[in-house]
Amino acid sequence: MNSIEEEQEEEDRILEAVVKTVVAQNQLVISYLKQKQETEKKKKPDHRLLPRGQKTKWKHLEALHCIKRDYLGSTSIPDSPLFRGAAFVMMFRLSKARVELLFQDIMAADIPFYKDKTDAAGRKGASLEAKVLLPLKTLAYGVAPHAFTDYFQMSVSLARKCCMEFDAAIMKIYQEEFLRLPTKEDMKSIVDLHREQHGVDGMFGSIDCMHTRWKNCPKGWAGQYSGKEGDPTIVLEAIADYHLWFWHGSYGYAGTLNDLNVLNLSPFLDALTSGKFAEVEADVVPYKIGDEKFNKLFVLADGIYPDYSRFVKSMKEPVTEEEKLMTLWQESKRKDVERAFGILQIKWQWIARPILLLELGDISKRVGTCMILHNMCVCDRVMGEVGVRYRPSAAVIDVQEDDIPQSQEALDKQGPSTRYKGSSGVGLSNMSAREQQLITNRQAWRELNNGEECQRLHDAIMKYLLTNKKELAAKAKELKKKRKRSNNDLE
Repeated sequence: MNSIEEEQEEEDRILEAVVKTVVAQNQLVISYLKQKQETEKKKKPDHRLLPRGQKTKWKHLEALHCIKRDYLGSTSIPDSPLFRGAAFVMMFRLSKARVELLFQDIMAADIPFYKDKTDAAGRKGASLEAKVLLPLKTLAYGVAPHAFTDYFQMSVSLARKCCMEFDAAIMKIYQEEFLRLPTKEDMKSIVDLHREQHGVDGMFGSIDCMHTRWKNCPKGWAGQYSGKEGDPTIVLEAIADYHLWFWHGSYGYAGTLNDLNVLNLSPFLDALTSGKFAEVEADVVPYKIGDEKFNKLFVLADGIYPDYSRFVKSMKEPVTEEEKLMTLWQESKRKDVERAFGILQIKWQWIARPILLLELGDISKRVGTCMILHNMCVCDRVMGEVGVRYRPSAAVIDVQEDDIPQSQEALDKQGPSTRYKGSSGVGLSNMSAREQQLITNRQAWRELNNGEECQRLHDAIMKYLLTNKKELAAKAKELKKKRKRSNNDLE
């Protein structure tokens, strides 16, 4: 018994000695680390006492001098500007007159960001010219804002802010004019334009969709935005006329949606079924195609769109001469919207390159800015001067001065049309406004989703094209000669 107790005591003494040894070793390690840390602190000076890096002093006045010397011109700088005419348009995609008008409109809008600023040392900040021309160049060449910070003499953060403020300013000042919905006067002019150029009455435009690649799409959203292209994309739906002006633009749809799914979510379909579109077209209907009479304007669409009474599509397998002629006409005239998308991406390459922004709201503003600037170019080209309201038929018919609306207020005073008020019929006078609107929408939807009316429209166009084949060919040849002469005059 005593031997067992002695053995137990011996084991306890050994264990106690081991524990003391380990504790002593740990204390030695800790003291060594503390001593090493203190030594390193003595070697490394306090960061608060270190001299700060030299702050970049941006030369804003020199940048303004370069801008005036190269692009805008100045009486104090001989032989300026260096880039004028076509060279200026190549740099910024807009004419010099349009850019100068941008400066005036932005200053008149009284936006705080574009006001002249001076720091505490009396140095002036970036000029209005630099803040406007840098975003234009980034949109034109599709590069990041910091690509031109050396020329315009501004920091990366200021360059990014210039782009964001420019988008906000353009949308605020020009959205009402250059992304406007067509008025009655616009609709009449559009129909006249297409009658002259395409030979058929009653055409509003061509509809299609375009995908923009979203490179920095969040990983959690990549699945719903990745469609047939394989990469995340955002869809733009638009309607364009012959001059490539966008009369309708709807952006922000996930890339997994096809053209038909986008149409079901589109404001354009809502305008067709709510009667808003019918109010605008009241003064141009009814119209005739041959001997047939129609009460609704139509748009050209590709094969994926449904057989609505307002859509004219080509034949999948044309057999007869009428069908072949109809298909050839439809596919050639529907190139209006394809050309519009192509010019939009060529002129403003930002929308054609992978989008690097993260926020959908910022992306939508940039795309809206590109569309506004695109419509500006179309307006300047068709009207021949800046500051004039776009009128589609101005290039093909004689415009009477009394027919041109003098202001938006004058258009608003005319009031909405009284056409297409099905809710005022018998039996509806005692119903609420909501019930009347529902019945109106249902009637409009039934008229739109009318396969027989769609077929009647197609048949009328086929018969008209076949009957007037020679006349339309001669007219197209004459228009081609006119365009060629006008291009020679411009050169």
